[in-house]
Amino acid sequence: MSNLNELLAAVVLYSLFSYLLNLPDYFIGLLTAIVGSQISTILPHNFKTSFLVYIPLIILSFRCLNITVGLIIGYSASIFICLLSKRGCKLLYPIKSTTFIGPRNYLENDTKGDYAATTFLIVMALVSVIFSLFGNTIVDTLNETSDPSYYVNKMYEDTNNNYSGYDNGFIQYINIDASDDLNRNVTTTRTNNTTTTVVSEYSPPK
Repeated sequence: MSNLNELLAAVVLYSLFSYLLNLPDYFIGLLTAIVGSQISTILPHNFKTSFLVYIPLIILSFRCLNITVGLIIGYSASIFICLLSKRGCKLLYPIKSTTFIGPRNYLENDTKGDYAATTFLIVMALVSVIFSLFGNTIVDTLNETSDPSYYVNKMYEDTNNNYSGYDNGFIQYINIDASDDLNRNVTTTRTNNTTTTVVSEYSPPK
């Protein structure tokens, strides 16, 4: 299951970086990230997780930056998964043959931990792809619904839409100088699609 986990980790990482950095051509980048996660399958055994592989990828980035970003992220995802397995990674090969080993038996093939990690990565991959594609819309919607002014503006828009056929709209604004310290009667009437508002001095009921 390690190859599948590497692929899923590449999807999660690329989707995250794509959203945070606003990378162009999401689907092309995602495809190259998936390809990058499988680079180790064609490399000699000791070079599968070596930092030396980054050198040609960095050189390639000067000509095809968009594609290379996906390859680098995908290859990094494969190293991350290998670090969580018993076999570990020879990150400094051929300079040093030191093997960096992750937690014992954590992501070994055909183990409960491996299947659990695969299930978790599948869920995370789906969530990250959706959020990368629609994250801005989701965040904007959450911000709007949490802002009290959103409901005021919404009511204003709905009112204008409902009464857009009337002359001068439905909403009228009345300015009254509070310094006069006088009571006022405000009367609004509608006749033949015309709204009339009359402000007069307050007369107490008899």
